[in-house]
Amino acid sequence: MSSYEALQQPAEVALTAIGFLLSDNFSLISLAAVLEPLRRANQFSGRSLYRWQTLTTDGRAVRASNGMLVTPDGAAQTEPALDALILCGAEGLRRDCDPEQIRLLQDQARRGVHLGALGSGSWVLASAGLLQGYECCVSWDCQVDMRETFPAVSLSPQRFVLDRDRYTAAGGAAGLELMLQLIGRSHGPALVDAISETLVLEQVRSESGPPHMSFRQALGSAQPKLQEAITLMEANLEEPIELDKLARYVELSRRQLERLFCQYLRCSPSRYYLKLRLLQARQLLRQTALPIVEVASNCGFLSPQHFSKCYREHFGVAPSNERLSKSQRCRLAMH
Repeated sequence: MSSYEALQQPAEVALTAIGFLLSDNFSLISLAAVLEPLRRANQFSGRSLYRWQTLTTDGRAVRASNGMLVTPDGAAQTEPALDALILCGAEGLRRDCDPEQIRLLQDQARRGVHLGALGSGSWVLASAGLLQGYECCVSWDCQVDMRETFPAVSLSPQRFVLDRDRYTAAGGAAGLELMLQLIGRSHGPALVDAISETLVLEQVRSESGPPHMSFRQALGSAQPKLQEAITLMEANLEEPIELDKLARYVELSRRQLERLFCQYLRCSPSRYYLKLRLLQARQLLRQTALPIVEVASNCGFLSPQHFSKCYREHFGVAPSNERLSKSQRCRLAMH
């Protein structure tokens, strides 16, 4: 019996059917981040709490931002009733939204399907008129345009937002946190804690329980600009934000931002950002079988050689030495 089963048996609930609508040039790591918590929820509960499908509007393959051609499970236009449909947005901002995608999302909303978006997908939902009166978040490179183009949409600085039947995340690891929050709503904190343990995550705060004080949360009320900068960094590990742009997004000068990091974190913003990316890489190396070149790319390194050099300098070992065997990964997953 798993630690989750020993703590709490899940209540009887209906199966939750979730579709993930893939846009051309979507982030593969963002998709993986939202799928893995669902898989582990089924594994730890011993039940099929969730079932999911990857979809495109017409069922044709799409290319991810890393160049990989991905064949979906089916076409969203012919998919049976879903409980939720989450749009995996393209990397960067595309103002010319796919009309078929817009019509599909509007049709799903009329049917009462809960809608979500990762990264720039929130721009598409807003373009479809499906975020008016809602709070949402969006990837960092779309924030300014979202504020100017959709003033009726309340844009949050948080990594993810659950507002009634709309779920949005800035992308990357934020999508994982979003899914854990959804799982916790339906099946309680014990299951979320069990999943978080195996993913080497901080405990996720429940909506009704006492807050778990992470460093960022503890710092937030005293230094909101620093917290906002860290939040943007954490949400953009795959494509790091240039320091000048990061400073502009939090409405500081570069020098002011550097002073904040040096005063409270005893390091430069660039050094802190590099540490976040290397920690993410370490998790991927230890818990997945992704090739090192993909781990490097997913964590914002332009070449595996530069990644290996930075990794050795920070952790004292080569990335290849962090690899767990298949049997070790299986034991970790079953922990």
